Amino acid sequence: MPNQRKSSDTSQRAVTLRDVADAANVSTAAVSRVLHGGGQTVRVSEARAEHIRAVAEQLNYRVNAVARNLRTSRTHTIGVLFENLSGFSSGPLYTTYLLDGVCSVLFKNQYRLTLLSAIEHGDLRGSLGDGQIEGVIWCKLARDEETLQLIRRTPIPIVALNAAAPEEGTDTVYVNCDNRGGIELAVEHLRQLGHRRIAFLYESEERNTPDCVERSAAYEKSVSARGGTPVVVEWQWFLNGLAEHLIEIGCTAVICWTESLAGRLLLKLHEAGVQVPERLSVVGFDSTQYCEATTPRLTAVNQPIRQMAAHATQALLNLISGQDPGPFSTVFPCTLDVRGSTAIHLTAEDLS
Repeated sequence: MPNQRKSSDTSQRAVTLRDVADAANVSTAAVSRVLHGGGQTVRVSEARAEHIRAVAEQLNYRVNAVARNLRTSRTHTIGVLFENLSGFSSGPLYTTYLLDGVCSVLFKNQYRLTLLSAIEHGDLRGSLGDGQIEGVIWCKLARDEETLQLIRRTPIPIVALNAAAPEEGTDTVYVNCDNRGGIELAVEHLRQLGHRRIAFLYESEERNTPDCVERSAAYEKSVSARGGTPVVVEWQWFLNGLAEHLIEIGCTAVICWTESLAGRLLLKLHEAGVQVPERLSVVGFDSTQYCEATTPRLTAVNQPIRQMAAHATQALLNLISGQDPGPFSTVFPCTLDVRGSTAIHLTAEDLS
């Protein structure tokens, strides 16, 4: 039984640090050192530390996270910033995979997660520097000079995910996939199937999104290098009239900048009576399990979303703790998952 310095009834109230100290017959400083990681100058033997933990367990002592954070000026919380986040249950799983990667690192390090759906660009310091979070993973960080200057002045560390590092160098950590390599795989795949009129598709609302910009530029370069004519198509979100337009301009294949867009395109093509892949081949980008559920199953560029997110999270935790975050720019390779939405180009004669 634990030693009892003085009688105290803890059955009707929360057990305190002093209660554990009295029951274990040690100082509160020793209890704080063992249970809170405080009192760095206090020396406690391993045997005594085990005794303190056993007493705390017997008394059902629970660390007061709020009080601990006030003492240490730490919140053990990071933010993940998704601007224009629309939800998680619409089908495509990019966001789900990303959060899975973040949480796989975060939770085992006893950190919490806050989702940020918007930020005040005119007051970035106020938005991120209010003391509630210790660092931010900024998804699809814009590369305009204004934003780059803003993040240099923020009082907390930021890691940019799914955004390419500036060519002139950076002191911010960037984690991205090889968008250029992924698009190259998609173009080459379609070319080998005999397609020459290949379009690249994105929504008007996403024209300035870093990944979209980079993939579009990579597509134009890849098609031009093969002697083709790039066909970049920008369309409104709901894709009304798009199926007819693609046929009208003679496209036989389309590369969509995300699997979400590709999935919506497949539905519109089906409604318009356009056969996939017989009349039009479709390629997406991300290649989560969602691509197995479309009709037909969606060929897509595979970016390792979970691994990228986990890497970004560990880099952020290292920055917060003053450790080396690793390279300031990490690019993960992409692969191509060929499924049922792409096939050999058939001529009008073949289709008749």
